[in-house]
Amino acid sequence: AGTVTANAGVVVDNITIDGTEIDLSSGDLTIDVAGDIILDADSDGSVRFKDGGTEFAHHFLSSNTYFIQSPVSDGDVIIRGNDGGSNVDALTFDMSAAGAATFNSNVGIGGSPNTYSGYGSVTVNGTTGSLLDLEVNGTLTGEVFADSSGFGFQTVQADQDIIFKGNDGGSTI
Repeated sequence: AGTVTANAGVVVDNITIDGTEIDLSSGDLTIDVAGDIILDADSDGSVRFKDGGTEFAHHFLSSNTYFIQSPVSDGDVIIRGNDGGSNVDALTFDMSAAGAATFNSNVGIGGSPNTYSGYGSVTVNGTTGSLLDLEVNGTLTGEVFADSSGFGFQTVQADQDIIFKGNDGGSTI
C-alpha cells in the first residue's frame, strides 16, 4: 500500500526495469492504452529510433521547426502506403543525391497563388542554366533554361523538334 523502492531494478516476467531503462528479454512489447500515447522529451523533443543499437531515424524540434532525419549515411527516406492490399512507395527522398525527391506517380499542385485555374503553380529558383529537365522513360529529352541571352526551351537529343500543339474545335492542330 505504499512506494516500493528497488535500487537494483525490478523484474516482472521477462521485463526488467532498472534506472532509466526498460528491457524485454524476448518477444514484442505492446503498449495498449485507453487514451493517447504521449512522448514528452524536454530539450529539443528528440525521439530516436534504433535497431540493434544503431540509430536509423531521429525526430526533433529546432527553433519551432519539426525535423524528421535519417542519420544513416545515404539512408533514403521513403513514404509507403497501401493501395488495394499492395505496398506502394509513394515518395522517395534519395539522400545519396542530396535529398532528390522521386514521386511514384502523378503530382498535383494546388493552393494559392493559382496561376492556372485548377492547376496551381510551380516556382523554380536557380542560377542560370537548366531550370527544369524533361525526361521520357528516363531519357533526357529537353530543358527549360535561363541564361544571359534570355529564357528558352531546348531539345537535347539529336534531330529532335520542338512541337507546339493546340485544340481547335476538338481537333489537334
